[in-house]
Amino acid sequence: MNSSSKNYLNDTNVIIVIDSLDGGGAESQVIKLAYGLKKENINVTLFPLRSGGTLTKQATDLDIELIEGNLQSSRNIKSFVKGFILLCKTIRLKNPAIVHAFLPLSNFFGSLAGLISSAKYTITSRRGLIKLNYLKKRWRLVDKISNFLSNKIIVNSEAIIDEMINIDSVDLDKVICIRNGIDLEKFNVKDYCINDIRSAFSLSNSDFAWAKVANFSSIKGHKDLINAFKNIHIKYNSKLFLIGKDNGTLSELKDLVLTLDLDSKIKFLGFRDDIPEILLAMDGYICASHTEGFSNAILEAMASGLPIVATKVGGNSEIIKNKKNGLLVKSKDINAITRAMIKIMEDSHLSQKLSKDALKTVNQKYNTKRMVKSYIDVYKEAVK
Repeated sequence: MNSSSKNYLNDTNVIIVIDSLDGGGAESQVIKLAYGLKKENINVTLFPLRSGGTLTKQATDLDIELIEGNLQSSRNIKSFVKGFILLCKTIRLKNPAIVHAFLPLSNFFGSLAGLISSAKYTITSRRGLIKLNYLKKRWRLVDKISNFLSNKIIVNSEAIIDEMINIDSVDLDKVICIRNGIDLEKFNVKDYCINDIRSAFSLSNSDFAWAKVANFSSIKGHKDLINAFKNIHIKYNSKLFLIGKDNGTLSELKDLVLTLDLDSKIKFLGFRDDIPEILLAMDGYICASHTEGFSNAILEAMASGLPIVATKVGGNSEIIKNKKNGLLVKSKDINAITRAMIKIMEDSHLSQKLSKDALKTVNQKYNTKRMVKSYIDVYKEAVK
């Protein structure tokens, strides 16, 4: 680290690099982090490599400084070069104490630009397991370069640490785990008229409403969930609401719902910015993912006081303790998902216990203030 580095974070800048501000778990966490730093009087610049995105307005409404890289498709080499040059120029102009990158492409751009532009300290982040689409073989070399060039690597679950040590042979001293955090105040049921929300979704008092918040891609297990739901909707007066943006499988899933004649029971709500209101109007939450880093959606369901069924993958088992604050099931096991959903619908005592303990867990461990403080502690250690 350059000896000219300042000793106080609020005397200088932090630049956060992210692929885009198109809705997703990492993107929402980045905005929470940037705003949290701003509230602590730490100067922060958010550099999305791609312009636009569903969360851009949220960032600007919070008065977070944005400099967009304007990257186009992966085949547009010219835009990649221009975006990279702009990032290098931004680092030189801002002279930040910290360059902090999230997600694989941003990690590569951020760590390499940090090296070329003589950044004082570079941090990259791993937000998911290698099974995720963006860490397929074509990304492995890029990821290893980013790991090598960064001073520290921040992950959000112990499962990712284990994978990085066993597969990437990364030095454990280089890796720090900081859990995701959510804005708990947004999940105050007193702020919303739940009956009106349920009415808007055509839910009666006797309906048991399930929700899943996840972008539509094969690794999120929507197909498993739909097939599990078909086994319960006739006997139980239940509905399923699927929330998220399309990452390639939405059309296939809608066709499956039509084929199974479940279109009156399963609703696709698309990307939404009113997740707290929706979850507070639900009766249960289901995560059927095949792989997870550390699920924001599960934390939001906990904050909503919902009984949760989740697949035992990645960081899910770090959040959920089976039969204490949720039910864990084997990934891709449709029958196990069905049985767990039925158990929650039939056993009101269990459901209430899981909800109570889930709410207690998220309040104690996973709030945004705690997350931001953990990042600031890392930043302070870096600029000493």
